Amino acid sequence: MSAPVDLNIPTALILIDNQSAFCDPENLSYWGTGRSNPQYEVNIQALISAFRAARSSASTFMEVIHIFHSSVTPGSLLHPSHPNDGIRPLAFATPASDGSEPIFWKSVNSSFIGTDLEAHLREKGIRQIIIAGLTTDHCVSTTVRMAANLGVVDRLLDDGPVEIKSDGTHVKDIRVEQGRIILVPDATATFGKGGFDAETVHAVSVASLDGEFCEAINAEDVVKSLRSTV
Repeated sequence: MSAPVDLNIPTALILIDNQSAFCDPENLSYWGTGRSNPQYEVNIQALISAFRAARSSASTFMEVIHIFHSSVTPGSLLHPSHPNDGIRPLAFATPASDGSEPIFWKSVNSSFIGTDLEAHLREKGIRQIIIAGLTTDHCVSTTVRMAANLGVVDRLLDDGPVEIKSDGTHVKDIRVEQGRIILVPDATATFGKGGFDAETVHAVSVASLDGEFCEAINAEDVVKSLRSTV
């Protein structure tokens, strides 16, 4: 079994949509029938704190990246004109005041569409990403899937890309040194929908990602790994 976090390779903590619209009790019915993971706030705070502390003493490149959602749908709680200011970052997940933590704004589920996130990760040579935030089955899931499909943390050992012939065979084999995509399931949360309760939606979403698109590792193990460097 691999270590919870490999602190010998360039790493980014990607925080998705930690915005007030999702955590205001008055808004829960807007998203679904209740929210999963009551420990979400506690776990993500611990994750952010441990990562920032590890970054300050790490011998390799580490970076916190914030992804926020700005809806183009009038009336959405995440539309910038909404009077409740739902796009506001949660207090415990506010980007560092010194400007050291990049911010990307998206308007769709994927953190890679309409943003420079992919180019940024490749430019910085990131080989490991740790993903947490909201919501598990929408923006978190879509971002994890696209990160895997794009190979943003992988390194080609031969000239690419992969080319496939009309019969399904490859023009040539391409060797890839795979990086790591880590999802922290108990530092994410979602809402009940379609007749399924929130915890079921959350669990099935994580199970659909784990082992195929990412490694699912709980916050306690990730935090312990990060603290081992401090």
